[in-house]
Amino acid sequence: MNILSWFFKPKKEKNILSYYPDAILVVSASGELLYANENLLNILDISSDELFNLELIDIFDGGFNLVNNLTKSNDSAIVKLKLQKDTEIFVEIRASQYDDGEDKIIISVRDVTNNKKMLNKLMFEHEYITKLNKNRSTFLTKVSNEITSPLHSINGFSEAILEGLGGDVNEKQQKYLKIINKNSVQLLELITGILEYSKLESGMYDYEFKNFDFVTMMTNMFNKYKENADKKKIILNFNLNSLTKRTLYSDENALKKVLETLLDNALERTESGAIQLAVSHPDDDCLEAAGITVSKSLPAQSYIMIQITDSSKGISEAELKNIFDPYANIDKYIAKKNVAKSLEMGIVYMLVRILKGRIFVEAEPSQGCVFTFIIPAEKINL
Repeated sequence: MNILSWFFKPKKEKNILSYYPDAILVVSASGELLYANENLLNILDISSDELFNLELIDIFDGGFNLVNNLTKSNDSAIVKLKLQKDTEIFVEIRASQYDDGEDKIIISVRDVTNNKKMLNKLMFEHEYITKLNKNRSTFLTKVSNEITSPLHSINGFSEAILEGLGGDVNEKQQKYLKIINKNSVQLLELITGILEYSKLESGMYDYEFKNFDFVTMMTNMFNKYKENADKKKIILNFNLNSLTKRTLYSDENALKKVLETLLDNALERTESGAIQLAVSHPDDDCLEAAGITVSKSLPAQSYIMIQITDSSKGISEAELKNIFDPYANIDKYIAKKNVAKSLEMGIVYMLVRILKGRIFVEAEPSQGCVFTFIIPAEKINL
């Protein structure tokens, strides 16, 4: 039996883990932080309230993906903590799965900063990996136009020829041109998704927070999607009656991308019925339930909550479990020959995090889906 699993038993978990010599963090199978002992809080120099408002990626590079890999390899990894600004702290982490009816992962964290020999090696590896990631992102950014421009040309010219720009085409030529056009569109979506996800994952995404007219943005978005909903004979309703702030302080492009992706998916899933988008101001209880620390100094209605509800066939429990992890769903989308879709929810999740918010999904087979995300409505120092 794994020693960590032995320590982590029902009814004794908090008592025993609090005396474990290493720092301990317990997360769910989806990466949600569940428990941390005092040793971990001391290493991170953070309160429990502050800790549980974070994600693993906020604590160390690699985040849940690294932890998930460690549970499979039974190996350890040395990482640099991201929370300390004045000092550099390196820790060795190990991860082990434990199932007590609910899948959990136990992460042990050991401070190895004082091991000079290891530290020198780690510093070299850390600098090398940092430089490698930066070079990769720079490379992808610089060559993105070189990759996407030819695909735009293939897509545009094939559509033009199909519309008769170059003269009449026979039935067989039309068939081949449609195949070329379809495949070029799919490839362009995939390349665009990979480039965008890579920028977000490596912290190279260019975001800009500013005040903008949220109501105007939503009005334009409703007009855009109303036409598509009407074609499928689906009722589309945007409810902004509970909104008291017309102007938001956020990244307009990132928010627009999140909304467009969620609405596109809702329209794709829904064959009949309705799609409802509701905007409101969550109360303190709702914010705390979402894992957002509520400061008493903040004015009322400092956050907005956006819910998108559809009447689709819903999402299976297996798919729902890892819906925001593109790596976990890749096999399914390869089988469907639509790999670009595997990246969409991962991009949405990271964009919501950039907006300093939280996102959740509720769904059952044949019961529709509800995507909910909460973001600040004004400038907030978190």
